Amino acid sequence: MRRFFLSHIPDSETFHLPEEESRHVIRVLRYEQGDQFLLLDGKGLIITVEVIEEHPKKCLVKVVSKELKERPEHGFHLAIAPTKNLDRMEWMVEKIVEIGAVKISFLNCERSERVQLKLERLQRVAISAMKQAQQDFLLEIEELQNLEDFVVKNPNGGIAHCMDGEKKAVSQLNNHSCILIGPEGDFSEKEVALALKHGYEAVHLGTSRLRTETAGMVACVLAINS
Repeated sequence: MRRFFLSHIPDSETFHLPEEESRHVIRVLRYEQGDQFLLLDGKGLIITVEVIEEHPKKCLVKVVSKELKERPEHGFHLAIAPTKNLDRMEWMVEKIVEIGAVKISFLNCERSERVQLKLERLQRVAISAMKQAQQDFLLEIEELQNLEDFVVKNPNGGIAHCMDGEKKAVSQLNNHSCILIGPEGDFSEKEVALALKHGYEAVHLGTSRLRTETAGMVACVLAINS
């Protein structure tokens, strides 16, 4: 059954869809009276609704059934320095949602290429990927923040860097650990030392040197499947 996202689902037996969703349901998908589909709020509420009035600007639906799921207590959390090219971050967000990540935080590092980040486009990508992958929960996206502030608030996890030294496989970490991915120029020695001080352990993502967005996706795959 096709899925639609509404950040706020009215608590009533019948209600009108917003204009954009109404137009998509009636004009694009050609839904008619009696057709059913799912509405999700990205927080665990899933309702089945039925079209009762085919209006392209304010489609009226009635609730057929409701289900409220509990968000998993733990899940993969990626913290990454955004790339200068935002398209690469959009691609990565789409893929980690499909794989099953629950949270992403963006880091401002010493060698960051992007020091400002608007989240609206990434939110839209996450919503689309959630529907496509039939996920019940929307990826939580945190604003850009300094690495130091992040590791203080979120101690313990893995840091993937390109410097020499002993490193663990991601599978050797607690599978709920956060993974830190640096910018194209890598973390600085000072940043690595700071993360280690706050309980992070150096990890590797294989034998190849990966681009930032690829490293984020690979870290997600390795963590979720460990």
